[in-house]
Amino acid sequence: MTLEPVHMKEISDIAAGIEHAATDEKEPEELKEIYEMLRELKINDKLFLQAVGRLGKRTIDIREMCLKEDLYPITYSSDSGSTNPILLENGLFLDVCHAALASTPTDLNLHRKRTIVCTGFTAGPKTKLSSTGEWKYFDDGFCRSKVIQIDPAYLEIRAGRMVHDYSIYTSESEHILWLQPEMDSNGFLIMDGPLYPRQLMFWFGTDLDETFGKIRIQHERNAQKIMQNYTDIVDFHLKTNIPVVGFVKTPSETQIVKVLSEKYGKLPWATDTQFFKSFLKSETENENHSENTVNRFKISYTNWFWQPNQFYGNDIKENSPLIADSIESDRDSADYTVSFFMVMVTIDGNHILFKIECPYGFIKEENTRRRITEKVLYELSAHSVPESLIKADTMAKINNNEKTEIKNLFSKIMIDKSYNNTRWGDNYEYE
Repeated sequence: MTLEPVHMKEISDIAAGIEHAATDEKEPEELKEIYEMLRELKINDKLFLQAVGRLGKRTIDIREMCLKEDLYPITYSSDSGSTNPILLENGLFLDVCHAALASTPTDLNLHRKRTIVCTGFTAGPKTKLSSTGEWKYFDDGFCRSKVIQIDPAYLEIRAGRMVHDYSIYTSESEHILWLQPEMDSNGFLIMDGPLYPRQLMFWFGTDLDETFGKIRIQHERNAQKIMQNYTDIVDFHLKTNIPVVGFVKTPSETQIVKVLSEKYGKLPWATDTQFFKSFLKSETENENHSENTVNRFKISYTNWFWQPNQFYGNDIKENSPLIADSIESDRDSADYTVSFFMVMVTIDGNHILFKIECPYGFIKEENTRRRITEKVLYELSAHSVPESLIKADTMAKINNNEKTEIKNLFSKIMIDKSYNNTRWGDNYEYE
């Protein structure tokens, strides 16, 4: 044992101090005043955030919601699983990703279809991947695979991060585009995670110049293709009126809190999630007449917000794939920008906050906005997390044993081991 009782006592004192400090939050009336600022936020005369519909929070009883009719009886969910980046001793970075689309009710033919993408990067000219750029079909045409390679001329740093992002975003977007024609007109698509490739959008919007290199993927053809894919996905859904949302299970943005702090003064929240949770919790606790009462039958949620712009480093630019200048689109640029609402559910006695993203082209019209909101609340009332999303997660996930087996397939080329591999094994999670 490395920690003695005296050490544990000190850690306990630290924890007690943090717990005490955490109670020093804004009072409910002051929270409402801060929340009121979200009616319209501008930065340097650019609209950053705007409330859509009546500003405030709502609460529903899940027992009543479950008795309602499902407005979209066919629900699709997409998800991707990754090996995480593999570094080989010849300098090649690889990441293999696998995408699936699930449905409720279950469609076995749809579930069988998969898309596999292997992304590679090497800074040197000697190592190349065998790639024609074309899809290879297998499993009687139900599955397909592709190998892509990032052009080293556009990438000098963060190779592991980039091969991971390329694989995830390519497999997800290509799989959705492949199966969109099979979607029922009464369907509803839930994408696991944000609506758009946020990491890639950041690099398109940021001119990063670090001491040891740059990322210049704005002109890299595979990166441009990914951004075009997500624009095409939205075009299809707006044209067919099949709603699409991004279901963010662990939102971690700080952009709204950052802007509020500049306008209001120092705030006690480090993330947007903490701010919205405090607002919804304070309202829920007022309804329950007790700070310690958790009503597991209540779901609280905010109004919708439209966020046409966001920060990319110190710059504020368009919050959509159209930040890439080369993208072709069918509709007004505002229709592709992100809108969202926050919803708080109770799971195992804990308040859990989800962020639901949607293209502004859907939610700008009140009736469609209401139907999308009700569909999300119906799913959360019935399952806590949408059933089709749980299916997609199970189907797409590459488990630890499979990750090890995949890495063994590259054993002819020695995998470059780090100390983490020797200490934790090959299955430590990529950050």
